[in-house]
Amino acid sequence: MDATEALHLLRLLGLNLETDNGRLIVTPADLLDDDVRWFIRNHRAGIIDALQKADDPAWAWLVHLNGRAIETYHHPEKNCAGVARMYPDAARIEPLPECLWPHDPNKQET
Repeated sequence: MDATEALHLLRLLGLNLETDNGRLIVTPADLLDDDVRWFIRNHRAGIIDALQKADDPAWAWLVHLNGRAIETYHHPEKNCAGVARMYPDAARIEPLPECLWPHDPNKQET
């Protein structure tokens, strides 16, 4: 599991993750149990790196609106601010992990 997938999984658990001067801040604390803390410790460096790169352009974004999540796809790629302009009511916008990107089962890898 890469850091983007780990970040996505933690967000699915309802956690908010931010960085502050290289520190990882996870809220709300009442959702943290021993297993989640272990998971965060083992992926901490990658999660911090992924959070700091969150404004890199990507073509697949997960937009949280009115208690539901919508997968959005953009060509050309957009950064978080570009997606936010399209969805001004979004509560949260995050890059969709590559493992969840749609793929064509008929396409052969090169």
